[in-house]
Amino acid sequence: MRTAPFLTLLISALVATAPLPAAAAPADDRVLVIGALHGLHEREPAFSYDRLRAAILAFAPDVLVLEVRPDELAERKPTPGRPEYPAVIWPLLGQMKIEAISMEPGGDTFKAITGEAGEAFGTLKQDNPEGAAALSRLDKEMDEWLLTYWQRPEQVQDETTASLTASLQAAQFALAGPRFAAAQARWEDFMSDRIVDAIKAHPGKRIMVIGSYKNRALLEQAARRAAPERAVSAMSWFQQPGPEPAKR
Repeated sequence: MRTAPFLTLLISALVATAPLPAAAAPADDRVLVIGALHGLHEREPAFSYDRLRAAILAFAPDVLVLEVRPDELAERKPTPGRPEYPAVIWPLLGQMKIEAISMEPGGDTFKAITGEAGEAFGTLKQDNPEGAAALSRLDKEMDEWLLTYWQRPEQVQDETTASLTASLQAAQFALAGPRFAAAQARWEDFMSDRIVDAIKAHPGKRIMVIGSYKNRALLEQAARRAAPERAVSAMSWFQQPGPEPAKR
C-alpha cells in the first residue's frame, strides 16, 4: 500500500524534528603512570610540587596506586626520600576521597628484599670502595644533568629520562652484582603485580599510578601489558595544553 503524499510529508517532518537519542558518554577508564621527582621537585620549576598536585587534580583519578608501603599509606607516615607524599599526596587523599593502593611490599617481604640489596651494596663498598663512590657520583651527576634537561613537565616522563635512569641501573647491576640485580627484580616484579591487580580489580575506573622518574617507564610497561587499550602515554598527556579536570 502506498502512503498518501501528505502523510509522507507529515511523517518526514516528525522524524526530522524528533530529538535524537543522547549518545552514551565514552567510558573514561584510562590508566596513567607518572614519575615523581622526590627531592628534586624543590629544584625543578618545570615539575614542582604545585605541578604534581595540578596533574593529579587534572586527571582526577578514581584510584591512585602509590609507591609506598601499606603501613605508610594507612598511617600517612613520613616517607624518607619521597617528600612529595607529605607535601602533596597525603593532603590530597584527604580532599579527594578516592581509593588509594600501595604498591611497595611491606612486612617481611620488605625486610627481605631491602636486606638483600643492602648487603650487596655493603659488599661493594667493602670490596670496591672506588666503584661504590663512582656510583654515588654518577647518581648525583645524572640528577644534575636531568635538572638541566627538564624544561617542560612532559620531559620528566619521556624516553630520554627513561634511558638515562636505566643506564644508571645497569651500572649498579654491573658493580653491585647479581645479588643486587635479583633483589631489584623482586622489588620491581612486586610493584608491577600490584599495578596489574589494581587495573584488573577496577574495570571502568580511571587509575593513576605515581612512581619515580627512575622507574616510571618500567611501571608503564606493566600497565600496558595488563590493559594496552587503557594505558595512555604520560609524555603525550602532559603535552596537552592545560588539561581540564575530568568530570566525576
